[in-house]
Amino acid sequence: MSFNNLKQYNKEYILDDQEISRIEVIKKIIGKGNKVLDLGSREGHISEVLRNMGNDVDCIEIHPGNISLLRKKGFKVYDCDLNTEWADKMHDAYDIVFAGEVIEHLFQTDIFLENVYKVLKPNGIFVITTPNTASLGRRLLLLLGKNPALETSTRENEAGHIRYFVYSSLKKILEENKFKVINHCSDIVNLSYSGKLSSRVLAKLFPCLGRSIILKTIKN
Repeated sequence: MSFNNLKQYNKEYILDDQEISRIEVIKKIIGKGNKVLDLGSREGHISEVLRNMGNDVDCIEIHPGNISLLRKKGFKVYDCDLNTEWADKMHDAYDIVFAGEVIEHLFQTDIFLENVYKVLKPNGIFVITTPNTASLGRRLLLLLGKNPALETSTRENEAGHIRYFVYSSLKKILEENKFKVINHCSDIVNLSYSGKLSSRVLAKLFPCLGRSIILKTIKN
């Protein structure tokens, strides 16, 4: 996937309550009985959830350790850098492509979205999530003159984010790449710096304030 900080993505991935909230939203959007491609699968936590729901799931991953683990779990895995042309062998193959917390790591966002378009069947669904730069918590930090969780280095403890999106900017780049947004939602609205105090109800009412941008789009 050509993450800025690949070492960070070889660490064990532990699901916290916030991540579980995001996965619950994703499950409802993707449903069951679909051929799904999971982009940037890491150890396969979400891939396994989707497969257990009755979907046929393939994976794209770049870290050798994660690729080996995914194959041991029985997934078909493509070893691909998502910044490059990776769709040639997968044209019109998938009902749904899922990219969870991926696009913020990529230099070549247009190439990435062009490839997603290629591998989807006609009228296929693309589900994408990314951190919301305009979340309530980040807005409050900025109001106080503090860094709203934007990375300023490529040190080992950083996540490797190089792109930052709000709903309108993500919608714009998707539309420019021939996707139509049909659902905009979020997971939680954080009410404390630690994230221990949060609200799913507020995320449903005001998704633009939520922690994550979660979009369901259709291939035009």
